[in-house]
Amino acid sequence: MIDRPGDHVRAGGAGLGAPAAVTVEDGLPTVAEYRDLRAAVGWPSPGPDACRAALENSVHGVLARDRRELAGMARLVGDGVMYLLIVDVVVHPGHQGRGLGRRMVRRLVELAGARRVQLVAAPEVVPFYEQLGFVRGTSHLMAYRTVG
Repeated sequence: MIDRPGDHVRAGGAGLGAPAAVTVEDGLPTVAEYRDLRAAVGWPSPGPDACRAALENSVHGVLARDRRELAGMARLVGDGVMYLLIVDVVVHPGHQGRGLGRRMVRRLVELAGARRVQLVAAPEVVPFYEQLGFVRGTSHLMAYRTVG
């Protein structure tokens, strides 16, 4: 992982629109939290063992927490050197519109440093990522098969 022990960023502050009780911190969710948050936004999940392996193989993760409740998550996957891909940017519907997704993505980009960071975005969220500095590439997403 790229993380540095003890790193965390408190959400809130001027212009961020997030309540002070919500924090954005480095880390990964538990398997149960991961599956629950994906379900909350209507995303399917593979079984617990596949989710555990996916989380364990993350390069880095960030969590948004409202006290102890998981409000959001985002992960970096890849080889940690040349290829980094942002995945699983999810904010619980009850916490959407507060800037948490923006803070989590910015934290992952900050951790990636000078390395190139990519992501795959559904058409309806492309403008969100463009506001964060991502540009549409000329390549096309291609899939061979889906796990899960």
